[in-house]
Amino acid sequence: MNRLTERLEKKGWSKKDIGRASEIIHNAKQLKTPETRFLEKRVYWVLLFVIIAGNFAVSVALVPALLVLKGVFLYIIIIILGIVFGLLFEIVIRGIEHLEKGHHMLLSILIPATALANFFVVSNMSNNLARELSLATVHNSLVIAAAYSASLALPYIIYRFVLKIEYYSC
Repeated sequence: MNRLTERLEKKGWSKKDIGRASEIIHNAKQLKTPETRFLEKRVYWVLLFVIIAGNFAVSVALVPALLVLKGVFLYIIIIILGIVFGLLFEIVIRGIEHLEKGHHMLLSILIPATALANFFVVSNMSNNLARELSLATVHNSLVIAAAYSASLALPYIIYRFVLKIEYYSC
């Protein structure tokens, strides 16, 4: 609650209004059913699994593009997909009200890291397949993975550091 109090004081709220708002939030948390509390705790981990699985699905779906495209066109597609999925995940994560700063820090590190690993592995597999098929579309796996994970993290970076929007709970 201290973070909330500090943020509201910075916005010019009176002590009385801050106290009333804190009381309302505290009462709302106390009135949640055990089932709601259980689901709130699990939705974070389910979301984390879905995001990691979604990143893996995107990386596998890009194998045909990795086999056919080269150069700027490939990177444009990878960066656009990264930004789109990063924005999608950012919107979903922002919508979960009970997440705290620690949750957001874990997500902001873990999601790009798993995306980097996924794309590195899939790009290596694509390169091996291209060699087997005698295609000239062998790519630097680390650059492909870095381009995707950096573009995936871009919406978070913009919201958090450029727009300075903090959306974690008290």
